[in-house]
Amino acid sequence: SQLSNDVAGMAESQLRMAGLCTAKGRLLGSFFVLRQGKQVFLVCRKETIAALVKRLSMFVLRSKCKVRDCTADYQLAFLPGSGLSSPMRVQWDEQGNATASLRVLNGTTPGFQLVASKVQAEQEVQEVNGDDNFEFALQQLGIAYVSQPTVEMFIPQAINFDLVGGVSFSKGCYPGQEIVARSHYLGKVKRRVFQATATGSVTVTAGQDVWLAGKENEPAGAVATAVNFNGQQYLLVELPVDDAEQSGATFTVKNDAGAIALNVQPPPYDVHQKGSVFE
Repeated sequence: SQLSNDVAGMAESQLRMAGLCTAKGRLLGSFFVLRQGKQVFLVCRKETIAALVKRLSMFVLRSKCKVRDCTADYQLAFLPGSGLSSPMRVQWDEQGNATASLRVLNGTTPGFQLVASKVQAEQEVQEVNGDDNFEFALQQLGIAYVSQPTVEMFIPQAINFDLVGGVSFSKGCYPGQEIVARSHYLGKVKRRVFQATATGSVTVTAGQDVWLAGKENEPAGAVATAVNFNGQQYLLVELPVDDAEQSGATFTVKNDAGAIALNVQPPPYDVHQKGSVFE
């Protein structure tokens, strides 16, 4: 009843995405959702967990449900290549470890695996140095996510969450559902996320304003996600669709060191459609 996607109706073999919104439809967090029996696992940015656990716990009330941070119980790894034959699928083993496969349906982008392994009592959780690989894979797939700097910045459609399977328009109500549904049914979605690369040595971070040359009175959009991979900065930037598709448009991110030029490209799916491209 709290997330933007259907959890009650998902099978253990399915991987889904979902968001937690405010009453105004702004995303507080985004998740990859896995289910095993009565347990529902929400995989999200580590620095957002404490606030999300606190928020979700407010709505438990008399439900026979507990919300907790289980970071210490699982080791996460992100591996290149699709380990399963179908996208957005999960395979559980007898020990309770999960292997999930995620790739675009047209197969033009390499897939990757999300592996959640239970930590034994005598083990300690070790940091897996795969975050940049994972975030680069998400950027290539055109999948944005909520991090600490972007909490409450975007409605789901503004970061293409409806196009990558993060929103169900047939489930019951959830916080912000009226805003999300109105944007879907009653009008054209005017702002979407586009892929971009940044040139220069200055680091671009999520939440920074993006400017369009010739319109200096206010920012055109914002950086949704940013990752430095193999010496190149890869971004997903939220922009007005008309501006992003304007021939010759020049976008920059500004800071004390000056303006950083962005090379903006469409994501690997049609930003003009509505609904979900993932089953």
